[in-house]
Amino acid sequence: MHLAMGAATSDIRAVEFTSSRERDSPNLPDLLGQIPAEEDIATITADGACDTRRCHSAVTARGATSIIPIRKTGGPWK
Repeated sequence: MHLAMGAATSDIRAVEFTSSRERDSPNLPDLLGQIPAEEDIATITADGACDTRRCHSAVTARGATSIIPIRKTGGPWK
């Protein structure tokens, strides 16, 4: 289960259910897609599994700041 929560209220804003065989990173853009575009998002916090171009692009597209640690196998992008 993946949740998007409001930081000030702790309200659940979006939810995705996946099997244990699925990777975590594809869910971040889907979670953001459930939150109306007119609602501002200041920051997005996730674990290193979301340190992908797709996730960072989705965060940037929403005008938010990402707080996502670099994956163990991660490195600078070209």
